[in-house]
Amino acid sequence: MEEIIYDKNATSRFKIIKRQDLELKWIKSLQTPFPLGLNDNIFHQGNISKLPDFDALSLLEIRKRKSRSHGTRVNGNVKRKSRVNMTVSELNKILKQSGRHSMLSVLTSLSISSLRKIDTEVDKFYDSRHPFYDAVLLIRCYTQHALRPYIDSEINHVRHFVKINYINKGIEFIDLPSIFRDKSVVSSIPAYFKNTESPIICYKYNKPIRNVIFNFNKIVSDLDINVNTPDS
Repeated sequence: MEEIIYDKNATSRFKIIKRQDLELKWIKSLQTPFPLGLNDNIFHQGNISKLPDFDALSLLEIRKRKSRSHGTRVNGNVKRKSRVNMTVSELNKILKQSGRHSMLSVLTSLSISSLRKIDTEVDKFYDSRHPFYDAVLLIRCYTQHALRPYIDSEINHVRHFVKINYINKGIEFIDLPSIFRDKSVVSSIPAYFKNTESPIICYKYNKPIRNVIFNFNKIVSDLDINVNTPDS
């Protein structure tokens, strides 16, 4: 458990966001997003179990590989030579006996060709009542991450126009483009939003108040001013 100490002037909204940020930090640290763990409702993401294309492994911290020499390996490429193939049944047995971490460790040690085979096999399991269903969720999560990497395209960088009513000159002091480009705003965009380009801001000028209240155009166009001038 971690205790949060708030300032006496902290608002309830600030307290909620602070708790959610801290919860997200621990979810990443303990690696418990669905289906790796029980945390389904993720801050800034929503219910990730309802997002079929969402990559749960993208939430986890990416550890930098340690630098090492480029000498010749004695055993060669063991993974390529061994060609270890696993089935859903075998992985489910590892999950039940040793837990999620052991099963994911086995998955990461498999070759790409072995992962493709098991990815084809898990497509046959669609019933949530099947005894292998928990293992299938984990396998599908990893194969989605390893075999189907996200490919960026031009359509994901289309900038949209946002038209805002120009109420008064005070809006000129609000630098909206810089707000949309701010790091804290960009980091708040959910990961499943593919288009993260900041919009182009333009302003729409409203009718002046003199035209609405005083009907200015009619007064200046009326030549008989003496008749229309009020006496009191």
